[in-house]
Amino acid sequence: MDVKTIILGFLNYGEMSGYDIKQAFTNSIGFFYDASFGAIYPALRKLEEEGYVTKQEIIQSGKPNKILYSITDLGKNAFRQEIQTPILPPVLRSDMLVKMFFGKSRTNEEQKNLLEGCIELQRDMLQQSKVNFKKLEAHFDEYQRFCWEYTIHHLETTISFLEQKMSSLVKQPAYSVPV
Repeated sequence: MDVKTIILGFLNYGEMSGYDIKQAFTNSIGFFYDASFGAIYPALRKLEEEGYVTKQEIIQSGKPNKILYSITDLGKNAFRQEIQTPILPPVLRSDMLVKMFFGKSRTNEEQKNLLEGCIELQRDMLQQSKVNFKKLEAHFDEYQRFCWEYTIHHLETTISFLEQKMSSLVKQPAYSVPV
């Protein structure tokens, strides 16, 4: 699913500014799909050109004017059509897994540090996810709750898997990288 479709989904809940949309990405689906302001604002311009959203400028004194975006009926229809399309296979981009893939080029101590860092990062993400879940759960519908529970389960499983594999990976002899 692309950024434009997700923005339409967020706007189904009500009008939002670009900042509000960025916060919605970060605080609701950020674990499995995030977008930068550099992706959000061009998508909003395109959605407006296509007639899927409208914008309203709110005059504010002492600070920049606020632009609020609303979904149109055309945008609602486009969103409904898009969420009916077949699910695509996930595209996993993981800095952690790329570094693990090339782990043999590290010394045992470097491998150990890498794994410990991976575990610590996953624990931090799990802790933050649990905090956000508790803070926001009263507002979730059953599908949003499912996504949050999936995220927490995924993090717990990843931590367990990394801990289980650590001793066998650290024992592997390293080789030197050709210069």
